[in-house]
Amino acid sequence: MPVSIGLPIVSSCSVASCGYNHDGCHAGAISVGAHAACTTFVDTDHKGGADATAAVGACSLEDCQHNEDLMCTADSIAVGGSTDVADCLTYAARV
Repeated sequence: MPVSIGLPIVSSCSVASCGYNHDGCHAGAISVGAHAACTTFVDTDHKGGADATAAVGACSLEDCQHNEDLMCTADSIAVGGSTDVADCLTYAARV
């Protein structure tokens, strides 16, 4: 599977109900959308995904200080929330 070099990784995810989260995020890449939500989140008991650590493929939060041209520039991000919500915990508003 091709991987884009230089994308920030998802260093941790505490949302146990996501199908991609088993010993870390195993989506090929995630997207972060409105309200810092991980739009790749899938609420399921089935566990799957790639045999790799996920990267951040896109971010539409232009008001985040880590967003440059709709791409995340953080070294890595953390994802967390409740059982039915997955949010980018690395989000930081521009000052």
